[in-house]
Amino acid sequence: MSFCGPHTPVAAQVPPQAMQHLGPLRQQVDELMPGFQRPAYFPALIEHESCITLTHPRCWNATSRLKTDREEGAGLGQLTRAYRSDGSLRFDALADARRLDPRGLNDLRWDTIYTRPDLQMRVVVLMTRANWNRLSPLVPDPLAFADAAYNGGLGGVMNERRACKQRPSCDPDRWFGHVENHCLKSTRPLYAGRSACDINRHHVRDVLLTRIPKYEALL
Repeated sequence: MSFCGPHTPVAAQVPPQAMQHLGPLRQQVDELMPGFQRPAYFPALIEHESCITLTHPRCWNATSRLKTDREEGAGLGQLTRAYRSDGSLRFDALADARRLDPRGLNDLRWDTIYTRPDLQMRVVVLMTRANWNRLSPLVPDPLAFADAAYNGGLGGVMNERRACKQRPSCDPDRWFGHVENHCLKSTRPLYAGRSACDINRHHVRDVLLTRIPKYEALL
């Protein structure tokens, strides 16, 4: 396995700082999703969320942070809270995640989150499990749908499945080439000219097609 080199493509690099987290991450997966067939999904997701580049000092770092006037994304899984223009809270993914495991996440709060990589990883698995459990009775291969939901919300995925179903050539049980082509998210540019729709669709392809393979041998 190749680690980070200046000219090595993303698909072949495993950041050295990931190695300290892979064992604890696998333990979380085995505890919370026993028998899950794609454990390499989770480091691929964390890499996508936390790494601006694979050599950035906050790549695979619990202190990774995206902060704007209206939004804060924290840690390995970029748990996000966002605010309206009047300063009121619009949503808080950490508060939502704590409801999935009140005892196990008792010590994870906004004043502790940047010092608890173990609980950050637990949240990533718990949120994925919640989406997986909702989607697995509906589609034969839920992982792409669950990843889209992690990034953009389960409600949006369900709405896009319904939109796909209304098109004669679209299969609502398949993501790639089907539901992925019927994005209902905003197309207004947000970051670096990319819209919420662009970000969500790239998220699924980047995590599942580009980053998972390099972690399969390690997990």
